[in-house]
Amino acid sequence: MKKIIIIISAFVVIVGAVIGIGVTKKSDTKSSNTIKIGGVFDTSGNISAYGQAEQKGANFAVKRINDDGGVKVDGKNYKFKMVNKDSKSDNTEAASVTTNLINNNQVNAIVGPVVTSAVQAAIPAATKGKTPMISPTAGADNISVQKNGKVQPYVFRAQFKNSYLGTKMAKFATDNIKAKNVIVFQDNSSDYGTGITAAFKKAYTGNIVETDSYQAGDTDFQAILTKIKNKKFDAIVINGYYTEAGAILKQARDMGIDVPVIGPDGLGDPKLAEIAGNKNTSDVYYAAHFSTQALSTDAAKNFVTAYRKEYKQEPSQFTALTYDAVYMIKQAIEDEKSIDKAKITTGLANIKNFEGATGEMTMDEFHNPQKPIVMVGVKDGKDTTATVVK
Repeated sequence: MKKIIIIISAFVVIVGAVIGIGVTKKSDTKSSNTIKIGGVFDTSGNISAYGQAEQKGANFAVKRINDDGGVKVDGKNYKFKMVNKDSKSDNTEAASVTTNLINNNQVNAIVGPVVTSAVQAAIPAATKGKTPMISPTAGADNISVQKNGKVQPYVFRAQFKNSYLGTKMAKFATDNIKAKNVIVFQDNSSDYGTGITAAFKKAYTGNIVETDSYQAGDTDFQAILTKIKNKKFDAIVINGYYTEAGAILKQARDMGIDVPVIGPDGLGDPKLAEIAGNKNTSDVYYAAHFSTQALSTDAAKNFVTAYRKEYKQEPSQFTALTYDAVYMIKQAIEDEKSIDKAKITTGLANIKNFEGATGEMTMDEFHNPQKPIVMVGVKDGKDTTATVVK
């Protein structure tokens, strides 16, 4: 009897192993037709508006790519799959989810993180895992450069670097606003705010009356605004994000300070007007990578038409940048004819004349895209004008 039980047990183990092999093969076959893209987006926390917009852009790009037949490599069709994780507007979390995506989800490439500090926190994980990581919106000049001056091999971006933004904002202030004297506000708690301010000051030919700093999370700017109210200035430059900029704008307008306000892409979100109020959000200009009023490529026109049809709303520049980031990964895979991570990295570094929603771009030697910039004008909380600054 004992012998019979042993034989039956052995038979069950063998059958189970065969079934297991079959299941594994089926799973492997399925995964072999899938290209996993990790998404590191702040869908909660104090910059969640950016993260939510970017996640939507990535998901929309994947949907369009898959609906169009996916990615073709040597006659084989692959489908993209987004694996999104919330980095919770926290740098430690950004590093953690990046590691998780590489080690546990085994993604082929990563889109994100959203902001500079989060990208800097995630770079060691991407480097150790030899996984290409393209941030849609991180702007600090140094994220794609190592301390020795060489390029960060696995780090790319879809937006301009901050020094480029600051330089073009200075040109716009002089040539278009005709501002001879400006007050500068900067977010002193981030490389984003201080980096753009440094570039603006270097390029601006007028007089900077004074520079006032604040910290992320500040809400009361009455003291600073009272101090500057009676000084002579033609414009205010706010180098930071929409949360604090919205509060500055509201309090400034409430005090009767009605000069033009100029800012970087961090001001380019509908929540700016939600915080400041539509009436107060006029004569505001922000640097943008994309505007529905200045569509320079067929890809941009097709993107806007499809997005409006899908979501019944206008796409933001953050959505468009992330959409482009996913399509750049697709381009890299097709150019290199491989889904291997090393090959995708090479393909991204060699992007040339890529026609995206945010314009035609070519990647430079430090993995920064070369493309035009747009200054978007806002009136009553709505984008109303778009001026290309060369």
